[in-house]
Amino acid sequence: MAKSRDNVIMQGASGTIGRMLVFRQRGDQTIIARRPKKMENGRVPTDKQIAVQNRFMDASLYARTAILDPDLKAAYQAKANINQSAYNVAFKDFFTAPVIRRWDDSGYQGNAVDQITLMVKDVMAVVKVQVQILDQNDTVIETGLAQDMDGIGVSWMYQVQEDNPGFEQAKYRVTLTDTPGHEYTYELAYGNL
Repeated sequence: MAKSRDNVIMQGASGTIGRMLVFRQRGDQTIIARRPKKMENGRVPTDKQIAVQNRFMDASLYARTAILDPDLKAAYQAKANINQSAYNVAFKDFFTAPVIRRWDDSGYQGNAVDQITLMVKDVMAVVKVQVQILDQNDTVIETGLAQDMDGIGVSWMYQVQEDNPGFEQAKYRVTLTDTPGHEYTYELAYGNL
């Protein structure tokens, strides 16, 4: 894919040339790409190809729905780069899993009211964080929701509810829920900073 900026000849060009090139406009850029190929007649897509097509369709439907909500559209547009639309960012958000950037359990000493903090990163925002504390045998000691400390879904704090004398062998199961509603679960061990 080629991009053209400030080119007097290509400025504003769009459409297909022959059966080889496609010109598109995105912001102040003219994008030049090969013409997309269609599935050959009689060729049956594989299960993996169908799964990818379905996932793209789901992302497209989510993005279309998201930009119908004025507040959500404005939030996605605020995250957009110069040549992106709110739709593009919503589409990307559907595909991108949030990640735990920082995990700090140094304040957890096995006592109720101890605190565990974490920072997460996502395209838009993480809307919910559930924390489970497990013992060395994977038995759940407690489950609860972390509090959004900054109001934008980046910094979270979980306040421990139960005493745990074997806290040094503790494991954590952390489930992040993103703006499109997907849940992603991560497992961490005590002291994993």
